[in-house]
Amino acid sequence: MVTDKTSLLNFNSNDTESRPKILAVTSGKGGVGKTNMSVNLAILLSKLKKKVLLFDADIHLGNVDLFLGLRTQNTIADVITGKKTLKEVIVQGPEEIDVLPASSAVIDMIEMGDEIIRKLGFVFSRYENNYDYIVVDTGAGLNNQVLPFVLASDKAVVLVTKDPASIADAYGMIKIIKKYHKTLPIALVVNMVQDITEGKSLYKKMDLMVNRFLGGNIFYAGSLLEDAKIKDSIRTQVPLAIKYPNSDATQIMKNITRNILNIPVEEKRKKIKFFDRINSNKNIPLGD
Repeated sequence: MVTDKTSLLNFNSNDTESRPKILAVTSGKGGVGKTNMSVNLAILLSKLKKKVLLFDADIHLGNVDLFLGLRTQNTIADVITGKKTLKEVIVQGPEEIDVLPASSAVIDMIEMGDEIIRKLGFVFSRYENNYDYIVVDTGAGLNNQVLPFVLASDKAVVLVTKDPASIADAYGMIKIIKKYHKTLPIALVVNMVQDITEGKSLYKKMDLMVNRFLGGNIFYAGSLLEDAKIKDSIRTQVPLAIKYPNSDATQIMKNITRNILNIPVEEKRKKIKFFDRINSNKNIPLGD
């Protein structure tokens, strides 16, 4: 793995063979473990000797840095406003992952809308080919600040819990994905269940609904059990895969990561830059 941050962020040509795979971690609802999944997925990919960028795409209320125990002076807002370059904002996290931190309720950015996507796309296109994977931690909800990132991904990782509101929102996210990008692979991760059987049961019910009413299927990535070690890792701001590398919870996370990697990617997607994909999906209607 490249460890020198200067060389990692040097300009690369737009060779489609070197374009990274984009994994968007989303949920439709907050509080279901999305950021915890994003952080550990990025770390485990890095442990596999992959060059990884963890992109906090919750542009206004990001918290990836908190989960990693990082103190970041600059954020994506500084790139958008022209105060800093992307190279100056990206920081190195644990296991040599690169982290692009989001802002925290920057009022001046709330109404920027399309301008955010345009400016980010301009600066980001120079660097994306330096990575094997970009893990995108999206914001919560079904809105035009979340969906363009999901629809631009190579694989969408949808988190769901057994809470009825979470199930409804996860299904709503899958419904929109199927409507606007029917062939985008969707991996379901069931979180906060008592045992694997409970998780598989919830997946089967959702897959049946998707097959019956939306067409096609979703992939089962795995189930995360309720575990005190997961809660402790979040509380202490040390990712599970680092603090408890030999725990059952980390082994499950490794299996989920492996399952996500085994899902095939559409070859034609490799030819389109990440932010070009985002730009083409930025104004999709959200109604039925």
